[in-house]
Amino acid sequence: MKVTFKMYLFKAYISLVPIIVLLLTISCDNKREALGADNEIRVICSEVDREIIQQYLSGIFSDTLFTPEPEPYYHLKFSEPNTYLDLRSQSQVVVAAVSREPANPGYQLVKRILSPEQFDSTQDQDPIILGKDVYAKKQLFMVINANSKEKLMSTIKEKQGYIRRNFHEQFLDRQGRFIFGADRNQVLEDSLSVEFGWTLKIPWGWEMIKKQLDSNFIWLGKEMPFQWIGIGWTNGNIIEDDLSVGEYMWNWPVNHYGSIQFNEYKFKLDKTIYNNDVAWRAQGIWETIDLKEAKGGPFRSYLIYDPKQNKTFHLNYLIHHPGNDKSIFMRQLDMIVRSFRTHST
Repeated sequence: MKVTFKMYLFKAYISLVPIIVLLLTISCDNKREALGADNEIRVICSEVDREIIQQYLSGIFSDTLFTPEPEPYYHLKFSEPNTYLDLRSQSQVVVAAVSREPANPGYQLVKRILSPEQFDSTQDQDPIILGKDVYAKKQLFMVINANSKEKLMSTIKEKQGYIRRNFHEQFLDRQGRFIFGADRNQVLEDSLSVEFGWTLKIPWGWEMIKKQLDSNFIWLGKEMPFQWIGIGWTNGNIIEDDLSVGEYMWNWPVNHYGSIQFNEYKFKLDKTIYNNDVAWRAQGIWETIDLKEAKGGPFRSYLIYDPKQNKTFHLNYLIHHPGNDKSIFMRQLDMIVRSFRTHST
């Protein structure tokens, strides 16, 4: 096989890359915090493997937010193997190889960052190794080493839950320190707790838009981008009646915000787990009723019941951020809403 000057330079470069033993616990004392956006995954592989790896990771990270255009929870950013040293300290890194050709620089990279035992094991058995804090704090580092496309694709169902769970926990950890840091709106949190008997972690920049005591409704908001959280409550348990749940949640925005409604497009109503309890979840697209000020975007709602207070709570959040990425803000809003606790819980 003819060895080009470019290949020679890559081999010289790759020989400088240290072996990583991902299965060992490595001290983070001397490491900096990982870089990069929490909704981006930096994928390092050669062009010959890119289509296969993109197909595999798209199958793993299949969550999509409709805004109303489909928007993935994670953006895959592909780079060539010679960028490895520059990108290895990103917050979410995937190094991958499938083609076994010696001239494949991704294959050569994987051989050098894995120990011989790990390389043989991933090539012949489980093709995935997922490590934490390998080159930086708060980092996920995944290696994909498969000897065929068929073998790799056959692991999607088996690996999807495990991989997604680790990436989701990583997102919650990194984003939680960002939105629930020292600059929370503690004054507003305390006033809601004292007056209404429930708590919500409220980041800095959020404020009260409206408080309607006669209809048991609190409306919180933040701009840049435009975000709302609405919290309402009613006496009794209404979550056991499927028909009542659907009607209540569908009519809720008109009855409380007044100027918006839910659209039938991609509207979904199902049961889910909310803080270890069963709850109803609605999600889809919202829109303004007044067409002169047309706005819209994605929303999500939870309907939960507190048996100790004998009250049903409705927690709704929505965003308006036209032409921009909304998935990361929606996931932040979900973290805020899931911090809701009544004094009895």
